[in-house]
Amino acid sequence: MLGGFAGDLEAAAADALVGHCAACGIKTVKLPAEALARLPAALRIKKIGFEKEHLAWMDAAGNAGTVRAREILALSAAPVKEETRHLVKTKDGPSGAEKAVRFGIMSVTGLPIGLGKTKETIKEVRGNELSFYLDIISGSDEPRLRLSPVDFDFSCLKERKTYSSEMNFRLLALELAAFVPAALNNAALWAMRENTPLNALPYDTMEDFETETRRLAALTGQAR
Repeated sequence: MLGGFAGDLEAAAADALVGHCAACGIKTVKLPAEALARLPAALRIKKIGFEKEHLAWMDAAGNAGTVRAREILALSAAPVKEETRHLVKTKDGPSGAEKAVRFGIMSVTGLPIGLGKTKETIKEVRGNELSFYLDIISGSDEPRLRLSPVDFDFSCLKERKTYSSEMNFRLLALELAAFVPAALNNAALWAMRENTPLNALPYDTMEDFETETRRLAALTGQAR
């Protein structure tokens, strides 16, 4: 089981941590910083299929391929906090009471003051939402496949497919983990396997997810 990572440690601190873990019976692997090379760019896929000993995939352009199950070395998933921005149009104008007063003035005085103008304003509203990603790290010609519920076809779940994209994502992650039980899993994947909440996990940016995936890939020898 993959428990977690401690990063950016000095050599002495890393050695001390390894010693403490060993005293508690916890297995550890110490990775030098140079082992965390950049990963290849992820290929975004839109569809997968589970075949005997193979995982079939297709991207948005219709390009298709397969990965042998034994070539899949790691699964890395994350709920990433991303900032959202959208424009909201609002119309501000006189209230019903104000219009009634203006109408009364026009009726009495005959002055064409009108009922008041409506002003349209556009405001930018910022917020945050969780976006889900899952990377499949393998030793195939496409070493890094990525999927996200935003544009993924979950038909591979068949009768287990739900109306919730987040639930479908969880179900798919669990099916992938069962399909390749020897593959390493990151912290979020283990959280899903243990049915624990994901919102407390520390993925504030895509860089957090990238860093953890690089560490996971380094353990498999797939970082380049």
